[in-house]
Amino acid sequence: MNRIILTIFISFLLFQCRIFKPSSLDPSEDIGSLQALLRFLALADAFNTQSQSVLFMKFTDSNGTPYANGVVEYFVYNEADENGVATSPYGESGNVQTYTATLDTSGRAFLFFSERGIANISLKNVSNTFIGTASFRIYNGITKQLFSIYKQTGNAQYILEDLANYRNRLATNFTFTPLGSANGRQFIYLEVQTRFIAADQNTSIGYIASSSDGEYYDSVTKIDDVTIEKNVTYEIILKISKPVFNGSEYVFFLSEEKRDYSPPNNFQSNRNLALRISAFSTPNSAKVFNLPLNSNLFLFRPDNMPWIYPVLYFGNGRYMIPPTLYSAVETRPTLLNSNFEVNQDMVSGFSCNLADQNFNAVGFQIVNFSGIEYLQCPISTTLPSQVLQVRSIDGNTLSNRIVDFNGTPYGFESYPFYIRGKFVSTFGSPPVAYTINASDYLLSSPTLYRNSSAISGFNSSINNGNSSSVLRTIKSSNNSDYFILSSNPTFAAPTVEIFRSIDDLVSVTAIPTIPSTITEYSTTITNQEQLQSFKGLLNYSYAISASTGVGNLPVFLTRFTKDDGTWESLPKLIKIK
Repeated sequence: MNRIILTIFISFLLFQCRIFKPSSLDPSEDIGSLQALLRFLALADAFNTQSQSVLFMKFTDSNGTPYANGVVEYFVYNEADENGVATSPYGESGNVQTYTATLDTSGRAFLFFSERGIANISLKNVSNTFIGTASFRIYNGITKQLFSIYKQTGNAQYILEDLANYRNRLATNFTFTPLGSANGRQFIYLEVQTRFIAADQNTSIGYIASSSDGEYYDSVTKIDDVTIEKNVTYEIILKISKPVFNGSEYVFFLSEEKRDYSPPNNFQSNRNLALRISAFSTPNSAKVFNLPLNSNLFLFRPDNMPWIYPVLYFGNGRYMIPPTLYSAVETRPTLLNSNFEVNQDMVSGFSCNLADQNFNAVGFQIVNFSGIEYLQCPISTTLPSQVLQVRSIDGNTLSNRIVDFNGTPYGFESYPFYIRGKFVSTFGSPPVAYTINASDYLLSSPTLYRNSSAISGFNSSINNGNSSSVLRTIKSSNNSDYFILSSNPTFAAPTVEIFRSIDDLVSVTAIPTIPSTITEYSTTITNQEQLQSFKGLLNYSYAISASTGVGNLPVFLTRFTKDDGTWESLPKLIKIK
């Protein structure tokens, strides 16, 4: 080693530098050993096709004019290429073949890299005329801040809009499911494929990731002891509830459901499960455990819409879940103790009603008065009505009483939401919104009246014929409250309207529709939990597919509103640790 240091020192003194070829080095020498180690590490990194980087790039000429509808070809040069390893569409051989991306009208595209090394980009305009090239290094852990183009040619600017680097290959966009928020964190569910034989014969692993801001998901937990599989005649899928927080853990309720592979996907069997993830550590994995429900009860209904289900945690360590009575379609809200054993059926015990889930699910909520949490549930399915009755259950003692909401002369169009110490509901169709005085809530037989003045600015155009509530949820953070309205309770091709209040529900302003002029970057809302609030802003998470020229790969995105309530012009790539 001393000999090496001396050699380098003399070279600097003489302002000379000798270039060594790998073939000229003695493998027994220090430099030869180091060079062999570097080649080994590069080769190992080149074959690491489980990781993936997604780049969101814009291509313009030197004046900033986009190369609209142009084409980009790109590949990665690495040690595997040197050794003559064959390329394949998705890197099954360790080497990914050249991909292509067609630019949009703004000159943007998503680029995918599932191997490590020197990335080479070739840019052509819409007439297929060669414009120039660019090269940069792709490596595990790369971020937008560390990205750098070290060589480029032609009349072009290569602009990085955003970059996300993942430890695993991304799942299909169909498995990306926003689950909701708890304790200030947002949760998503996604799957990573582990074995592929055919579209109807493969296996996957499920993950739950969480974020404090909706962009950087810094906690990822693998779901252990479950099966996710497609096997020609059947498939086994996971359905997952919204998260709840019990003070130390995030808790999810799951159904591992086996059903026919071909539509109509008839139900075969299921396992009722729960999952706990510590809030004070970042576990790599967590095991599910069986819920002691009767054999004729199973979590979730036949369709795959977990966000409709009112899973709640309240008072003295109790959970509320909504299993379905099989083979009937009746849903039976069920109260669980802190050890997840059944406390009682909420229909027979409290007359809580979830006969029409689309309609009544939003009527289940937690109301906090004087340090006591009350579970409020609907006991009637008839809306609109000038007087609406709900049952309020004390979380400590389970004593309960009827609370009347009086909206005379208007009929309630939605169940009241409790927020900022008052209730708010919509009335009529198309709906307007009023707050409801909550000062008498703790009386033995209270009647709560709507205030005389409507919330100003609440001018909805939705008219769904009173077939279900259009006010589906309210998302809040800091001093901002966002009213989410949908013309369809299941969010199947819905009309969605969003109103924001920043003055304690005195007035609202309409949030513009989510930008959708560039279809590659937008998709319709299919799940109300896609919308969450962070630091007074609203963010909307979703997944799309982008072409590689040999297939499609998923892109996970989130859009944020700005301080003025309008949406940012471009989405951000979701980053998952």
